Amino acid sequence: LEAWNYNTSHEELYGLVQGVTYGLRDGLVLTARQRLYYLSQRANDSRVLGLTLGLRARVYRHGRTSGFVQFDFGVSDSPIAVPQRGTRFNYLALGGTGVIVQLNRRLGLIGTLELVHISNANLAGPDRNPDIEAIGPSLGLIVAFN
Repeated sequence: LEAWNYNTSHEELYGLVQGVTYGLRDGLVLTARQRLYYLSQRANDSRVLGLTLGLRARVYRHGRTSGFVQFDFGVSDSPIAVPQRGTRFNYLALGGTGVIVQLNRRLGLIGTLELVHISNANLAGPDRNPDIEAIGPSLGLIVAFN
């Protein structure tokens, strides 16, 4: 859900995220993700397809449970301007915190609380740069292929 509103409309994002991670060292992984959001706007709804790169760092571990912080940056494209009066091409910046519970050697549950920022960084001028600031939970599954 939109966390605060600097544009004239109210937006809600519903998404599906898939990605891969690569361990850089103990407790730090590089992430590459594809994000598909359905964006509910007050006028024409849209879809947002984004590609992001980021890092996830473990900050706590106890037994099978790990706490982490993460951030991602990337780009997105949509068939309809996002948000209204915005542009089809936008930048993505995401940050959040979460928990991973290891179910067994290959499977884990992941839950996050993420802040999503979508903006065109004022490339189309100040009158075409409304942004979206949304915050929300996500739940997922981690599958290890090693």
